[in-house]
Amino acid sequence: MVAAALGVYLVAVVMFTALQRSILFPAPPPVPVPAAAGTLLEGRSPQGRRVVALWSPLRADAPTVAYFHGNGMQLADCAALVPSLHALGCNAFCVEYPGYGPLAADAPSEAALIDVADGAMRLLRDREGVAASRTVLLGQSLGTGVASALAARGAGARLALMTPFRSITAVASGLFPWLPVRLILRDRFDTEALAPRITAPTLVIHGTADEVVPYAHGEALSRIIRGCALARIDGGHHNDLWSDHGDDVRAALARFIAPMR
Repeated sequence: MVAAALGVYLVAVVMFTALQRSILFPAPPPVPVPAAAGTLLEGRSPQGRRVVALWSPLRADAPTVAYFHGNGMQLADCAALVPSLHALGCNAFCVEYPGYGPLAADAPSEAALIDVADGAMRLLRDREGVAASRTVLLGQSLGTGVASALAARGAGARLALMTPFRSITAVASGLFPWLPVRLILRDRFDTEALAPRITAPTLVIHGTADEVVPYAHGEALSRIIRGCALARIDGGHHNDLWSDHGDDVRAALARFIAPMR
């Protein structure tokens, strides 16, 4: 019986190891971006990957929100958020990930997402003339790991994190406490480790009823990132902040972005 139990456990470890990226990056069926949402910009990342981003300017002198979506979204979903970003008085710039949407190429991984995001920010700066000093990095869920990595490199003047995690390792350890995730996880997105290098003013927005990434993650990050504010969304879940708590989210973002206007 012990041998059988050990065998089952080893099979589970092997399966998680093999399938972890399909679990972390569950890209939805590709959907084209509506033409009315803005202009699709394309380029190459520092490591040669294809970069695709949606650019929807409001006005030349407005700050720009660079948005990095969650792992179950794609650029077509980001198009629905453009009006909300414009309502904040900001230009909208949304970045696609490798392996997501009909135009993205390459396979998703932590290194690939950050490389493409880096290329997108260079595209925004060099082609559209938007300086880092006029850019707000806004990440949601998985995108908080990408936005935090860019903030640690000085890619934006402000950093906003919606439903953020301390690290993927911490999330996976909570979901699969019986697996040795710290040994087998490939993509860690360790925002907690990056915290000392994040010097931009930061805002964490997190729902208290988040069933995917517990509220405690956002609360912890708000304590360890220097100059970080916390917007607590009472009753907010992981995927309903824009839809069911939009007024609270937009109000928190408006206060946070106001000094840049």
